[in-house]
Amino acid sequence: MLRTPRGSPYGGPMAGATEEDWTDWVATQAPRSADPRDTYWFVGGPLDGRVRTRPAESVAPAVVKHVHLHEGPKIVHLYDLHEVAGHGGEYRLRE
Repeated sequence: MLRTPRGSPYGGPMAGATEEDWTDWVATQAPRSADPRDTYWFVGGPLDGRVRTRPAESVAPAVVKHVHLHEGPKIVHLYDLHEVAGHGGEYRLRE
């Protein structure tokens, strides 16, 4: 059972509250961003797992080129954009 400290923002323990109730309450407390941003994930290659955001009104490039420079020849990776329901998307490594 969770203990609620005195002076909690919702006025006390949520008797009989479920995990879903708690999740809903937390979501309503999240600050609203004045600058909505889209999120883009990189999948595969050297950028795998990286996340980038950009303003929602800006157009994301269809292809991102990543050039790895080192002592040997440069290595180029291309990532193609796959949009996700208008909220950003994934950049997947081109095969």
